[in-house]
Amino acid sequence: MPSSSSAAVILRRLGPADAAQYRALRIAALRAFPHAFRPAVEEAQAQPLSWAEKRLAERGNYWFGAFDGIELIGAICLRTQDGVKIRHSASLNALVVDPDRQRRGIGAMLVAHLIEFARSLAYIRQITLTVHEGNTAAECLYERFGFRQFGLEPDAFLHDGTYYAKQHRQLLLVQI
Repeated sequence: MPSSSSAAVILRRLGPADAAQYRALRIAALRAFPHAFRPAVEEAQAQPLSWAEKRLAERGNYWFGAFDGIELIGAICLRTQDGVKIRHSASLNALVVDPDRQRRGIGAMLVAHLIEFARSLAYIRQITLTVHEGNTAAECLYERFGFRQFGLEPDAFLHDGTYYAKQHRQLLLVQI
């Protein structure tokens, strides 16, 4: 899939060579928005760079990054599945945008690119995702792209003594 751009932002596939920038971006987002992500910042900081290298190289995971020049400012993953009975369903995972560049359309660019890429695979029928309830910006973003809630997992996430529900959402790429 070719790179795409809007203004100065370039979108492209990520790989192990991007691991250091990805790790730094992820830790910055966990620090700025601890209520929006599953791992604690301390857990992410304890993971070595090799963890990020392996994550970006994992078979069946398609990582995309948004770059301002050479600086990684956003990332997203499409996780596919093996097996004839389940390969039609993929998941949107790990959307992260630099905390200093929030609300500039970078997340929307990444989601649009991921959906376009999933469609190009031809065998993907649906994309699912989860989002913690109360993450209103993410909920609105996914809603704009047509992701509809199909389930709610109560008490799925604990942050600072408060439990949050996790929404399960789906986008059908092929209407039957």
